[in-house]
Amino acid sequence: MKRIIKIVELIGSDIRSRKNADHIRNSIADFDGAVELEFIGVEFISRAFADEVYTIVKENKDNVVLRNMEGIVGSMMSVVSESRTHKRIRKNENANMKEFSDMESLSAYLSTF
Repeated sequence: MKRIIKIVELIGSDIRSRKNADHIRNSIADFDGAVELEFIGVEFISRAFADEVYTIVKENKDNVVLRNMEGIVGSMMSVVSESRTHKRIRKNENANMKEFSDMESLSAYLSTF
């Protein structure tokens, strides 16, 4: 059996909070079958919300499928997915670290620019 959850009906079309993912978690908590999260009508999701949705999918061993994530919604989910699967490598080879003991010495250094 499959459950389809229409995100626009459950949460809304403009989703800006990580906490909104709890509505999804609660909706699938006692369900053992496959779940489709239907994003038709959702116009915006924040990166924080997208990150939580990614976590929900992974927590449920990919039994949760995302559908119809278009425009900025799909782009945001792609950004989060990419950042989770390919960790950023920072190169510090040419970085010079400066240390200051107080605001006066920091201010004096900054005034040289």
